Amino acid sequence: MAKNESKAGYKFDEFNAVLAGRFDGLSKQLKKIARFILDNPVDTALDTAAEIAAQLEVQPSSLIRFAQALDFEGFSEIQKIFRSNLVQQLPGYSANYSDRIQKLKEGNSENLGGEHPILNVFLEANHDALTNLQSEVTIDRLNEAISTIKAAQNVYILGQRRSFPVAAYLYYMMRNLDMRAFLLDGVGGNLIEQSRLIGKGDVLVVATFPNYADQVISVGQQARESGAKVIAMTDKLVSPIVKVSDTYFLTDKVTVSGFRTITGTMCLAQALAIGLGLNGKQLIRD
Repeated sequence: MAKNESKAGYKFDEFNAVLAGRFDGLSKQLKKIARFILDNPVDTALDTAAEIAAQLEVQPSSLIRFAQALDFEGFSEIQKIFRSNLVQQLPGYSANYSDRIQKLKEGNSENLGGEHPILNVFLEANHDALTNLQSEVTIDRLNEAISTIKAAQNVYILGQRRSFPVAAYLYYMMRNLDMRAFLLDGVGGNLIEQSRLIGKGDVLVVATFPNYADQVISVGQQARESGAKVIAMTDKLVSPIVKVSDTYFLTDKVTVSGFRTITGTMCLAQALAIGLGLNGKQLIRD
């Protein structure tokens, strides 16, 4: 495909679609760049190419090769997309916010303002995660997931490490709705063994975020090959779980000093659970 100057006017989701389509064909180094820019949208939008290259420990020319691999003229065109996204989709982000995060990294909490500066930073980040969720999740996709879960013979729920609270919450709610729900907790290292019962007519609901646990992705692939439906909650289109999912939701792309929020995912899980309960069954409220 010839390079297309109009790509500089792409919206963020359009850029994600282009990247997802090309990701598997990228070199190891270019994949490293792809993951970094999607995990660090603020840095990508506001830092110079030289600063980004330094963080990645690559040559600035590698960023140009990355851009050209996606049919952009240069890396600055990609940065324009990220800057536009910060303004249009995540209004809470700004150069000022980036400065505050940097001050947090440097330990200059006295310059952040407020009685609880760290709390204020995370409040703003989680607010942005919810704002992003509202723009990412459509009613049709949410209803599709709810219908798929309601039609399932068994529902298997999986989330490891920071995603485990989401899985535990969904399991708790579904069991109180008298659904045949099973939490794949992997106790004793038995995650793969627990997942072998997943088969046709079942649904796997999985939450996974960087660094995408290999076993979690393997369970998703196994479930898909067994004929089960897969509903995924993850952060971006290049997430490996997207490829094996029937329905996916993109949420919690926001990180602060390396700490990823799960506010959006928990909100989504609650919406799924309440949606499942809107069939006349009484939800518990404690």
